Amino acid sequence: MAEITIRAFAKFREMFGAENVISVSDGSTVLDSLLQFAKTASAAEDEIFEGGVLKSHIVLMYNRERIDSEDATEIAVEDGDEIVLYPPVSGG
Repeated sequence: MAEITIRAFAKFREMFGAENVISVSDGSTVLDSLLQFAKTASAAEDEIFEGGVLKSHIVLMYNRERIDSEDATEIAVEDGDEIVLYPPVSGG
């Protein structure tokens, strides 16, 4: 088992809380971790997933580096890692 931290910003912080520590199985990916997180934060499933697929407009950071939603299926997490979620940014 690995313990990872999921941090949320902007409207996600209001919905999920600023910081959540979850336990995931060894070999879990970023996507697996987010799916596990969505089971504990009911609003997360609707906000970050659509039909079980990570919404492409969600901004993801993994250990302080931005990753694409496609990378989330390939990157394996380890104990102490951090995933950061930002909602889509818009403005003029």
